[in-house]
This record gives sequence, C-alpha cells and structure tokens, in this order.
Amino acid sequence: MATFSQSAPKGWGKSASQEETMERQTLELAQQLQRDFHDRDALYADIDAALFSNFPVEIPDAYRKTAIEVRAPLALHIAQNVSAALSVNPPSIQFRPIGFGDVYQENSTRRERFFEASWSRQEQEARRQLARLFMWSLAVKGEGILKTLERSAAVWSTYGDKADEYQKQLESDGLDQHAQDIAYDKHTENLKLALPYPIATTDVPPETFYYTQNENGMTSVVEIKDVPYLEALERFGAGLDSSGNVVAPSTWSGHDPRAAGLARPEWARVMKSAGSTNIKCIEAWDENVQVICLQGPNQQARGTDKATLCKVTRHSYGDPYLHTLRGPYFHALGITTASRLPEHAGLSVLFGYIQLFRMLDSLLTIQANSAYITGFPAYKETQNPNAIPNLPWGTDGKEQAAQPKIEPGKLYPFDISPIDQPQGGADLSKVLQNIQALVERAMPAAFSGAVGADQSGYALNQAAYLAGLAFNPIVANAEVALAERTGFESWLIENRISENVYAWGEQEGKKGGRGAGLVKGSWLQIGPDDLDGVHRYTVKLSPSTPSNEIIEIRAIGEKMQLKLISYEDAVTDAGGNPDEVEQSWLLHDLKQSPEIQQQLKDAVFQKLGTIQAKRMNAPGNPSMAELAGMPPGGPPAGPPTGVPGTPGTPPSGNLGGMPGNPVPSPGQGLPFAPPPRGPAPGLPPGGIPGTPVVPSPPPNSLPIGPGR
Repeated sequence: MATFSQSAPKGWGKSASQEETMERQTLELAQQLQRDFHDRDALYADIDAALFSNFPVEIPDAYRKTAIEVRAPLALHIAQNVSAALSVNPPSIQFRPIGFGDVYQENSTRRERFFEASWSRQEQEARRQLARLFMWSLAVKGEGILKTLERSAAVWSTYGDKADEYQKQLESDGLDQHAQDIAYDKHTENLKLALPYPIATTDVPPETFYYTQNENGMTSVVEIKDVPYLEALERFGAGLDSSGNVVAPSTWSGHDPRAAGLARPEWARVMKSAGSTNIKCIEAWDENVQVICLQGPNQQARGTDKATLCKVTRHSYGDPYLHTLRGPYFHALGITTASRLPEHAGLSVLFGYIQLFRMLDSLLTIQANSAYITGFPAYKETQNPNAIPNLPWGTDGKEQAAQPKIEPGKLYPFDISPIDQPQGGADLSKVLQNIQALVERAMPAAFSGAVGADQSGYALNQAAYLAGLAFNPIVANAEVALAERTGFESWLIENRISENVYAWGEQEGKKGGRGAGLVKGSWLQIGPDDLDGVHRYTVKLSPSTPSNEIIEIRAIGEKMQLKLISYEDAVTDAGGNPDEVEQSWLLHDLKQSPEIQQQLKDAVFQKLGTIQAKRMNAPGNPSMAELAGMPPGGPPAGPPTGVPGTPGTPPSGNLGGMPGNPVPSPGQGLPFAPPPRGPAPGLPPGGIPGTPVVPSPPPNSLPIGPGR
C-alpha cells in the first residue's frame, strides 16, 4: 500500500501543490483506516459503556415512577483486579551478554540496571503509571500501545549554550588543555543530571490508534485524537478563521494574508459557538516522515475530508531494509486469536460478557422493583355480614360517608386482611443465578481472592494458577512489546542522542540482611560506547504468587544438580544478575575461610592491645612496678653474675637493672610493632628476630610481678 510520503518529491514544502498532495494522501489514509477499524471502534464503545455503566436499562413506562435502576459494577471490578494482578510487579529487563567473560557480563548488568531505572524515571516524569495503564488496555480493550519519542532538542535546549559559556570561561582562566578537558567533562555531565530525561514514553488510547502492517511489521500508523484547541494551535503555530477552520500560515508561503485567521481572543468565541473545546489532530507516520493535520469545528463536520496540514518532520525511525517502522509506537494484542480482523485479532477479558452485564443490570432492576412494590403491603377491609344488600357497609348506609384509613396495628370493628401482592416469575431467580455463574467465568473466585472454608492452600493455589493461565497470552504479548520499546530506547541513545544519559537507580536492601529496608541509590550512566550497536533485550513480567516462585526455584535447583543448565542461566531465570551474585558469594566464602578469620582475629587483638597500652600510659595510671609492690627506685643494686653477650645477660654499659637505673615497666618507651628483622643491639646474631628487644633483668634482682 502506497503511503503518504512515498510519492512526495524532495523539497515538497516549497510549493502549495506538493502540500495539497501530502495533505490529501494523509486524509485518504485516515479515512480508509477508519472504515477498516469501524467494527473495532464500535466494540471499544460497548466495552466503555459496560465499564462505566453508560448503557440504558429498559423499564416500562408504567413503572418508571417507582422503578430503581440497579447497576452492578462487576465489569469494572473484573477489569481492575485483572490489570492489577498482571502489573503487580514492575517489568524486569534482561540482556544476554554478547561475549564470554566478566567484561561482557558487567556490560549486561549495566544495561539491565540502567534501563530499569530509566523506565522508572520516565514514569515519574510522565506522572502516570505507564506499565499499569498499558496492562489495563491490554486486558480490558484487547490492545495496548506505548509511544516513545526522543526529546533532547526540547529538554536539552540550554545545554549547548551553557557548555559553550563554560568552555570560554575555562579558556580565560589559563588552564592547560588536560585540565580544561577534565573540568569541562565534569561540568557538562552535571548539567545533564539537572535536566529532564531526553526520552519520553506515554500510553496511547487504543480507540485512537490505526495502522497498516505486513508480514514484517507496521508500515504506517495514524493516530486520530481530540486535543484542547489552545494547546494544539500554540504547539503547531496555527490559528482559527471566522468559519471555524484551522489555518497555518507558517507552514507555507504565498497565501493571502487575510487567511491568517482571527486574533487569539476571538478563538474562544468561535469554539463556543461550535459547542466544543477540542480540535481533532491527525498524526500520521510512515517509514520516512511524520505528518500532522488539524481539524477545526467546521472541518470536523465533514468527517476527515478536510484538514489543515500543520507540520511535517522527516525522521529515521524506519527500517531501511524492511521498510517498516521501528518506532515510536509499540503495539501488543490481548488474548490473541487467528483472526486477521482488527476487532477479533486481540480480544479483551470482557469479550463475550458485555451483553451479560447489561442483562444482569436489567434483572437486578426488576428484582429491586419487585422488592420495592411488595415491601409495603396493602390492606383491605372485609365485608360486614350484617350489611344491607346493595348498600356499601352498615345497616343504614351511614358508614359510606366515613371511610376509615387503615393503619397497621390499629384495632378496627371489622376484619382487615392484606392484599396479595404480585410476585416475580419463578424463572427470575434462576436466570439471575445462571447469569451470575456465567459472568464469574470472566474472573474465577480463586483469582479474585475469594477463599472457601473447605479449600486447602494447595487447592487454592492450583485454582489460582489455572485461572492465571488464561491471561498468559496477554503477559507474553506485553513482554514482546516492552522488549522492543527498550531496544528502541537503546537505539535512540546511541544514534540520536549520542551522549551519556543518566537515571537514578534505587535498590532496597534485602530482607534479613544488613541494611534491610534501606533504599540505596545512585546515578546510573550509559552511553554510546556501552551499547555498541546491539539492542536486543528481553522483558519479564512476574504476575506470580510466592508459592509459584518456590516451585520455580526448586525446578532450577534440580536442573543445576543434573547439570542441565549453566550457572549464569540459573541465576538469570531466578531473577538475579550472575556477576553480582558471583561477586557476593566469592566475598562471603573469602570471609569465611580460616586464613581470613585468623587475620581478622589478629587485627582485633592488635587493636585491643593498642587501646590497653594507651590506657596504661595515660597520666595518673599506676605502672606495672607499682602494681607489683616494687620500690620506686627499682630493685636493690647487685653485681651482675651473668656473662656479657649471652642471652638473658645485660650488656656492658649503663642499662636498666644496674644501680641507679630504674627498670622500665613493660611497654614504656618501646614500639608496639616489632622492629625490623635482624640482630638487635645488645643481642647476639642468634637472637629472636621479629620480637621487641627487652633487656633481661640482672641476676639476683626481684621479679617484676607475681607469677611473671
């Protein structure tokens, strides 16, 4: 199928005829797609009516005064529970290493950590739970779309000017080139940390999304949506004329100046007269260009026949070999079928139950109306047996003038009895029970959390698991679309942004360990050098229960024992990163080894010895000699009897232990660490190396302390 840009020549924006050709081709494509997707749009309208109870309940005219409309919010309850169960855990991104070794494994972990943090940052900046909205559309409508665009030109518009100013400042400071490069790189990286993320993602309502595709993928996409008129006109530099048509004089030249439209204060008057505050935006993409057309109130009255071309942008999102779109839209179907029809290709979990929701509301309204009418019984007064024939009540007809008002609980001279009220048919309760049983199949009781008193934990877990299998196609399709979106974001960083980008990654401490409950975060960085042209990722969603995770872990352990799976694949399947797990266990085993344990003990004892020595040498503390009861002047003098030069005998000279020299207490004036190896002064070469040199006391001297 020929798209709107294939026949557009180069420089098409310089002549009105080429503009008209582009505009006509875009509108023709939009009209054709609206016809092709008409049944799908009608189905989405019915689903919205069932979700928000917008369909009417048929009530006979005679009963409208007393009838009460009862609407069960069962469709909304099912949609909320299913979408919440499928998005209970955030997406987990995985990247297979492109080589063998620690370097490739570290690159894989870097990618995984960064793009998980990047997705979190995009959700924060969008102020929307994008993952939950995406799963809501998949489960409820049967189709989900995410749109990812690069916006570095908008959010980094001041980055270049500030970087140039800082470069001039560095040059004026007289620094050398190396110092300038270091300061410049650090300053520019800090500038990017303060700016928004240069890639943005949003969800697209399925009812506004139209596309053409072949066996290779989507060839064109058209998004038709209502936009507030002020936002649209200011964003694309357009205006309104007095008839309610959109004019864009900035798009081309040669127009009559009178076609520039009304002044801005007059726009509100034109929109108010049209009874709307929105204008329609037709955004079309093919492999080469993006075209945006706007429709004013007068142009919308004619469908999509007339619109104003406001913007054309050439892009590089198309695949040059397959001629398909690699982005910015990422589309996934719900419950997949073999049908090629858009309304049947991807089904909602509510498909097939929409008419039952309406019938259930009708039956509940009938039941409530019957209960309301029969809830207040009516009474009648019985006939007096002594009454005269052809007279209303008493014997003389005087009772006709006084008709008493019957009140329940009051005593009357004549008998009263209740009037038999009408009752609902016997089949009303049966039909109501059957419909409730059919609707329950949309979300079984075990999946919604309803637990019976006679159900065991194993039976409940199996029931929930089997019920969850029905939603497995939705999860699988969502994982494929999210993986393609991550790969497109990686491609944008390398080829369009070509700069290092940052995202704040936060990780909560593991339970039972040190720092449990604490959130540790830092700026994660990735750049073109880290990506190197490889952009194939996988995304895992985990809508599982803890018992299912235990079963999966046991299966992985058995595969490891039988050597049917590698260590890296086992850790990846369990949700971890092989390099981080391996590093953590290596550190743990190293700490538990006897050698490291002995080193830790020695370090602790050395620290304790140093603390004790400081306390003993502190002023005011008694010395060891005083504690041993020695006189302050040292031991009595006596001639040495040892042989000089032998171990245990002090050498000649004025040393401790001799008359007039007190014996120093242990540890005073000596270093705690051992001296260098070798013979110490006063000891023979055969002395004990590596120990503190302490002279032996002279013969016949008193001991330093008891038991020493």
